[in-house]
Amino acid sequence: MNRKILLIVIAIMVLSILTLPTLNAAALYKIAVLPFDDGSIKDRWWDNDWDVGKGISDELVTELLKTNKFRLIEREQIDKVLNEQNFGMSGRVDTGSAAKIGKILGVQYLVMGRVTEFSFKSTEVGGLSLKKGIGLGLKNTKSNVAIDARLVDTSSAEIISSVTGKGNKSTANVKVAYKWDAIALGSDEFRQTDLGKATREAVSSVAKQLGEKAYGNGPAQPMKLTGSVAYASGSKVIINVGSSAGIKPEMVFVVRHVLEVVKDPETGEVIDEVTEAVAEIKVTEVKDKSATCTVLKKLSSNLAIAVGDKVEQKQ
Repeated sequence: MNRKILLIVIAIMVLSILTLPTLNAAALYKIAVLPFDDGSIKDRWWDNDWDVGKGISDELVTELLKTNKFRLIEREQIDKVLNEQNFGMSGRVDTGSAAKIGKILGVQYLVMGRVTEFSFKSTEVGGLSLKKGIGLGLKNTKSNVAIDARLVDTSSAEIISSVTGKGNKSTANVKVAYKWDAIALGSDEFRQTDLGKATREAVSSVAKQLGEKAYGNGPAQPMKLTGSVAYASGSKVIINVGSSAGIKPEMVFVVRHVLEVVKDPETGEVIDEVTEAVAEIKVTEVKDKSATCTVLKKLSSNLAIAVGDKVEQKQ
């Protein structure tokens, strides 16, 4: 009898551990990693077309996913927004502009930064004489990578945290030369080199630190889902966000029409909008990138729902 009770207790404990609450998708911060600036690299020893900043940010995305602490935006979507908004490199590294990009992408945090060191140096350290006329040359290779990253709150443009990651690898070997022009940055071949290993070390350090800093104030608070009206006819409305953005049936959204945009008189930058609520709509059918809704309530006697109107989840 005691053995049976013990087995039952163990089974309950195992089930409890397996069902302990963890950071589920809803409690994960949604973030985007912008291409890093590589302007701080002084010694550009490589003679190929490597985009080091973008390569480092891609590696960081991979490491951040491994932490299981974030939901990340795909690179293609980020590039599309950057191109559509005509942001140059200076815009990417400015926290104000970065916050604007983050809001368009619908993320809570934006990761941005710069590569400060990306070096690979090889020096002769002497040789071994095997016999007359035959020798064996030796080289010492040193690879160093250093990156600075900032975690920016897109709602306030505030820098939540600034971290630094460094990686280094030193190897003494028989004269081994890499043909860098034949190696793609971020490829398996690159990762097997000393420089690749130093890169991974630096990036892993940054990913770990960002994971710790982001959740310093607890789990993420649910974000209001937003989108735009893509189709409107009678009581049927289709919005341009779907299951991939977290939309589910029965969700209710408020449709708002932009009456006027407010611009900074000095810079001409759009800093706010004057809107009017038009209607409340409820999701009835969801697809990957769209959702069909029905009108629940009209909120304006002057305006009808139109393509381009903004929608925001009602909470």
